[in-house]
Amino acid sequence: MKKLFVTLALLLSFACAYAQDYKLVADASIPADAAKVLVQRFTQMLSSGGFTVSEEGADVIRLIPTVTSKMEVSDAQVALTIDLKATVGEVSEIFPLKGVGESEADAWLRAAKTLLPKSKTAEGFLEKLKK
Repeated sequence: MKKLFVTLALLLSFACAYAQDYKLVADASIPADAAKVLVQRFTQMLSSGGFTVSEEGADVIRLIPTVTSKMEVSDAQVALTIDLKATVGEVSEIFPLKGVGESEADAWLRAAKTLLPKSKTAEGFLEKLKK
C-alpha cells in the first residue's frame, strides 16, 4: 500500500511538472463573438493535450489573424478565408479557416467554428508546445 502511495505521488509530481499554464489572447481585430469561439476551441485543444488555460497563465498564446481573401458572394453573403496564427514564444502554427455569412462578423463566426480541436494542425501545435 505504501508503494502505491509513493508511485501515485511521483506520478502526480510528474504531471504537475509537465502541465503548463497558458493564457489565450485573441487579437482585437477579431470580432467578439468569433474571438469567444476561438478561445473556447483553443481551450479544448490545450486541455486535450494536458495543458491548462487561465487568466493568469505563465505564457501567453496570441491568436493573430490574417484575412487572405474576402469576397462578396452575393448581395447578402460574405466569404472569408483566414490564416489564424497561434504563437507563443518561438512556437507558432497557422490554422486555415473559412467562413461564409450574411455579414463579415457572421462570416468570422462561421470561420471560427471550423477550427477543430482534434485536427492534424492542432495535434502538430500541441506537439510543438510539448517540446
